Amino acid sequence: MLLGAAPLAAQSDTTARPAPRPPAARPDTAPRDTTARDTLPPRDTLPADTARDTVPHFLPVLPARTAPGPLPHGDRYVFPRDSLVMSDVVTLADLLNHIPGVYVVRGGFFGAAEPVIYGGRGAEDLEVYLDGVPYLPLGRDSVWLDPARIPLGPLERVEVQVLPGSLRVYLISARQRSTFATSEVDVKTGQFSTTGYRGGFAKRWRSGAGLTLGADYSNTNGDPSSTTTPFNSVDLWLGGEYVPTGRLGVGYQLISSAWDRQGDDGEAVVPWTQKRTDGLFRAFYATRDDGLGFRAQLAFATTTVSGDTVLADRSMRQGQIDLSETLGRASAGLTTTLGSGIWPLRLDGHANWMPLPWITLAADGRHAEYRGGRHGTRAHGAVGVVLPLGFSLRGDAAWARDLQAPALPQDHGQRTVDLSGAVRWESRLASLEVGGARLDPFRPIGFAAGIEPVTALAPVPRTTVATIQASLHPYAGFTLSGWYYEPTAGGGDFTPPHHARYSLTFDSKFWRVFRSGIFELRAEYAGESWSRSPLGGLDSATALPMRGATFTEANLQMRIAGVTVFWLIRNNNYMRSSYLVGADYPKNAQVYGVRWTFNN
Repeated sequence: MLLGAAPLAAQSDTTARPAPRPPAARPDTAPRDTTARDTLPPRDTLPADTARDTVPHFLPVLPARTAPGPLPHGDRYVFPRDSLVMSDVVTLADLLNHIPGVYVVRGGFFGAAEPVIYGGRGAEDLEVYLDGVPYLPLGRDSVWLDPARIPLGPLERVEVQVLPGSLRVYLISARQRSTFATSEVDVKTGQFSTTGYRGGFAKRWRSGAGLTLGADYSNTNGDPSSTTTPFNSVDLWLGGEYVPTGRLGVGYQLISSAWDRQGDDGEAVVPWTQKRTDGLFRAFYATRDDGLGFRAQLAFATTTVSGDTVLADRSMRQGQIDLSETLGRASAGLTTTLGSGIWPLRLDGHANWMPLPWITLAADGRHAEYRGGRHGTRAHGAVGVVLPLGFSLRGDAAWARDLQAPALPQDHGQRTVDLSGAVRWESRLASLEVGGARLDPFRPIGFAAGIEPVTALAPVPRTTVATIQASLHPYAGFTLSGWYYEPTAGGGDFTPPHHARYSLTFDSKFWRVFRSGIFELRAEYAGESWSRSPLGGLDSATALPMRGATFTEANLQMRIAGVTVFWLIRNNNYMRSSYLVGADYPKNAQVYGVRWTFNN
């Protein structure tokens, strides 16, 4: 199609004419050439509101310390920032509930304890790392971590590496890249007078300096008809960094989390007040700024738990040196961690290699020295093979002779050998994975302090499990997904038979209508089901049952530019059962609000 005609070129006139008279001299009226002199006023004389630079610049950030790669396909789950905000996730336990086989022992609704079980091994099931440094339990419960009490506000991403009998969770702190300042405001409310307020600010300067501030306040009056008791929490975080190039930088962050959970008259919930403060200094040097080459990283972490009405204040320190080399298809590294208290020395090493584009080999090991002359060793290996037509295979083997509760002098370690494998198929419209695992016998120690009806977990015999996970995309925007986990032999507490989670999601930005992507609508209806089981924990050496149940929930979110309106309903099928015998879960519990993220 013709868009416009080009102007005709000027041509010479060849017609003969008399020679014209030379023009009379006239005075030069053209203005004097001033281009040699800068006529712009000096910067310091410009108005105060004149912007120096209206174009955002994206700067290097501190490296994200996660499970080193390459890893076999399917060995790791990655939850980016949108998975933390545009979903049904309220706590870290909610996020882990999307991993096949994870059972969250919910002591109630918002504010209740939510220990995570994977394979029935108790505290052994979960390892958590904050920017590469072990996030260890400290305080009234020095064995179990409660994922519900780990703040999500300071995070930009969560990665979960799945081993045959345990989970490794890597928390990556938020890192501001743009020189445009970013602010966040989050206001929510709900049943039982539940309220929440969150505010955040992040700024980077062209020099490489950066500042991050945030605060999160939550409160609920609880539900008198259940074990959801009054609860309030205050999370604060502060961070500063100086990363002038991708080869050198330092940073420091401070995360404080204080919470107060009141008890109930039936003593199913014991009052608990605690404040945990984590400080982390990091520095790195790299020979290249693209993630390859040699890299040295230094970290120093301090943790303090105070304000408990039962125990005196406690603290610990960890110093860490990480040396690694990353090539195009391989990486290797060694991490040395020195700590105070129960874990004075820990050595971690890894090696990953892709000898061919369709083969991935990965191995890691650990040796730890504990207080009292005890020590432990672990090793893990994985292999992945990519096949034609969208198929892939992977296998994992984990060997351990280690402690599960270093804080307890009576723990002298156990030896386990666990194996797992899976076959996976993926296409543009669907994916399917079928896997299984064989886990050695194990004897857990104790149970989470926030769950009073259960005092211990029963010993786990040799166990064989089968898993299935699938995803279907029949139409644009629609996703039907789910997983199924069943112990076919053996099984431990809170690993019920016929355990499944499934969801139907519609998520679209309506590109045909809003080409800029300014609008997004997400609606999800999900459910979690399990069958009746005698494996519901021990109370004074008496086995507690697990009742079969099906809990459903709905999540609706609408985003317009930087404003997101959300509405979450838990147990909207009015189930009368619970996740734990002796703990009641409220019916049709709702939380709704608005979240505003904008560039200043």
